[in-house]
Amino acid sequence: MMNRIRQSLELPAILSGTVAEVRVFLGTDRVKVYRFDEDASGEVVAESVNCDRLPSLLGQHFPPGDIPPEARELFLKARQRSIVDVASQSIGLSPLDCPETVAALDANDIRFRPVDPCHVEYLTSMGVQSSLVVPILHRNELWGLLVSHHSSPRQVTERELQVVQLVADQLSIAIAQSTLLEQSRLQAQQEATINRVARLLHSMTEMQVQQALELTVSALQSAGGRIYIAPKREKREGQLFVCGTQPIFSWELQKTTDCQPTLEEYPSWQIWLKMEKTVSKELEAWAIRDLYEVALQSDIVQAFLDGGIRSLLVIPLQYRHHQLGYLSIFRSEIEIETLWGRRADKDDLRHQFPIESFQAWQELKQNQVRDWKSGEIELASALASHFAIAIHQYELYQQVYTLNAELQEDIEERKQVEKKISAMNSELERRVNERTAELRLVNTRLLQEIGERERALRERKLAQTSLERLSRESELILNSAGEGIYGLNKQGKITFVNPAAARMLGYEVPELLDRFMHEVAIHSKPDGSRYFSDDIPIHNTLEDGTVQHVTDDIFYRRDGSKFPVEYVSTPIREKARIVGAVVIFKDITERQIVERMKDEFVSIVSHELRTPLTSIRSALGLLARGSLNKQPEKSHRMLEIAFDNTNRLVRLINDILDIERINSGKATMEKQTCNAADLMMQAVNEMQAMAEKAEINLEQTPISVELWVDPDRIVQTLTNLLSNAIKFSPPGSTVSLTARLWDTSSDRKSILFQVKDQGRGIPEDKLESIFDRFQQVDASNSRHQGGTGLGLAICRNIIQQHGGKIWAESILTKGSSFYFTLPI
Repeated sequence: MMNRIRQSLELPAILSGTVAEVRVFLGTDRVKVYRFDEDASGEVVAESVNCDRLPSLLGQHFPPGDIPPEARELFLKARQRSIVDVASQSIGLSPLDCPETVAALDANDIRFRPVDPCHVEYLTSMGVQSSLVVPILHRNELWGLLVSHHSSPRQVTERELQVVQLVADQLSIAIAQSTLLEQSRLQAQQEATINRVARLLHSMTEMQVQQALELTVSALQSAGGRIYIAPKREKREGQLFVCGTQPIFSWELQKTTDCQPTLEEYPSWQIWLKMEKTVSKELEAWAIRDLYEVALQSDIVQAFLDGGIRSLLVIPLQYRHHQLGYLSIFRSEIEIETLWGRRADKDDLRHQFPIESFQAWQELKQNQVRDWKSGEIELASALASHFAIAIHQYELYQQVYTLNAELQEDIEERKQVEKKISAMNSELERRVNERTAELRLVNTRLLQEIGERERALRERKLAQTSLERLSRESELILNSAGEGIYGLNKQGKITFVNPAAARMLGYEVPELLDRFMHEVAIHSKPDGSRYFSDDIPIHNTLEDGTVQHVTDDIFYRRDGSKFPVEYVSTPIREKARIVGAVVIFKDITERQIVERMKDEFVSIVSHELRTPLTSIRSALGLLARGSLNKQPEKSHRMLEIAFDNTNRLVRLINDILDIERINSGKATMEKQTCNAADLMMQAVNEMQAMAEKAEINLEQTPISVELWVDPDRIVQTLTNLLSNAIKFSPPGSTVSLTARLWDTSSDRKSILFQVKDQGRGIPEDKLESIFDRFQQVDASNSRHQGGTGLGLAICRNIIQQHGGKIWAESILTKGSSFYFTLPI
């Protein structure tokens, strides 16, 4: 019996052979294998029966109530065997495990007690007088039962129970092996399908795409499918391949498809795809088991239902973050036929009324749907990946083909033009020869005069063409230039002006033409004093032709506001005579601001470098001279001073290098999964010594949330904010670091960090500018508190590269709070 089980891998054959061998061994009228379904109902999947004594139950289903939940629980947890003797009204129970402790029990211990009357009635209705039931387990689940029925009273010996238990254990092993075999076969079948689709898509013709789609629909046992390839450019139509059952839309019924989008281009469909959750994070796919259960626009749902579609699977076609289209698979409603061994009646109370008949009856369920299994979704995703690769390669081929076609077309056009030119040259040569023969009769002087006139006409046309081209180019240059450009005649009137100059002066271009420049572009010296007419540098250019390059002068706009400028005035000469001037100017407001910021930054950095260097030099000098050899405590203090100031220099240089790397795009974020509480704890530990030295109480309220961030950069941000808070807080005050979940208007949740101090606060007009480079609330603070004004700029760049934002809130004399968010 055991050899028969081990020799076969096909589960039906194993079960059939097992029940036959067990029935021969026990000598009973019927032995069957009863398998449980997911809803706790069951089916007789294998049977050996003496038809003269008991009827066959093979293939029949039984409702969940036939085996109560408490009985199924004992079968599973205690591996309980049961022996029923209808004649003596007794049932013998023999558990292998203790249901409470799961400890092994004596396998030969069988305890008899009175059997439930309803159980007796149930067996009697089946014509059974004695029964033996042994559970079959698979992967810690109750897979089924091995059952023996006899039409007359019969005693079950301990040896028979042991043998049947061994058979049940071997069946559990056989079921596991058969499951693995079935999975291997399914995997091989899926790999074969993927290979066939890949071969079909190798050349990417429309016929092969259609065949690959049909093969995909067949492999997924579906009713239909479609592949939508999105257009590469706007105002182009996408490409659609369909197979089998398709949705029927109202615009298709009205035959207005010329002005209506396809399903994939329908706005409500695209919105639903963005809002609906995918199957999992690993597989980007949308699996709809039943269209009646999704919140989809009614007209789209109706279109699917009208087409006989009840469930669908949608997978985006992506290649290296490029969205190429969608693969959609459709399934129709199905009918499920079930052969029941007994009709389950909710109003039939078994403990009150006996079961009179086990006559089989057939149940037909219509309008049912199939679940999308994980293996089917993985197969569809793999096939979609091959479709995406083929589509991408096809599009690349099409681009190359189009470029080659355009190149070939250009070559053909050139050949045609060359032929026409050659024909025209031949024709011209023929006519010239004829004309020359005629003109030979005319005197040489007339021939020369005609030749000179023709040459003069050609030269004039060429000159006119060149002049027009230069005029167009000059106009384009003037209109495109970012600097202000205007021209003056000898009298100082504006002859031309570009849009940039008019915009900076607050005028429209027509309003400036033919007006004296000193009337519309009043300007003064850097100290604000007005120029006299003879002192204006532009006047000198008009008078003596000198090129004037002036910086830091002030121009006034139409509304009276002013701005610093740098301008160059160049004379316009015509035959060595000055006829006007060209003035080019630009607004240097931002440049002056940057120069001031740079000067301030150089001053701050000089101080920040000089101060620790002086301390280091003094401390090391004392140690080098041996002045402190006999004072070890002071020597140790000098080393601490040198070490602390060295760290200060390192932090200053790191800040400068960090801001340079971030601005140049060379800084990379090495993101990984981190816990927010760990990052907060690390930052607080790093700043604890500084807080104790400044007599500041450092508190934290962490939150345990997993983040996808660069841990070093986030800790750098937290320590920068904590360092600033400690610097500008009075002794004895508290600096707190807290974090909490933060819901925004978008679907994506974030975590909000807050660093709060009790310092003097920040003016409202500085709350935004302090995040710029070289910016501080008061530049003089750098002399006392230290710092370059780069820390907050680095923090903002780090947070922005993580998809978050950072800001500050403050009340003067009350303290400040710095916030930043990170997406979860």
